[in-house]
Amino acid sequence: MPDVEYMLFCCRNLEHTCGFRVQSKTKEEAMEHARAHMSSEQGMTEIPKETERKIEEAIKPVYV
Repeated sequence: MPDVEYMLFCCRNLEHTCGFRVQSKTKEEAMEHARAHMSSEQGMTEIPKETERKIEEAIKPVYV
């Protein structure tokens, strides 16, 4: 069976201590979930451009 590629984001990669992680089919979908998490769980009403950049860089492909 061939490997399937997913995009993975872990909040710990941004040096946060929470265990949030999302696995999605696209980087855009992972970004959407990460933004929602930052807003609801990290208390960010607005996500700074620098944080957006760090989130994008932290999203990595994984093979399952």
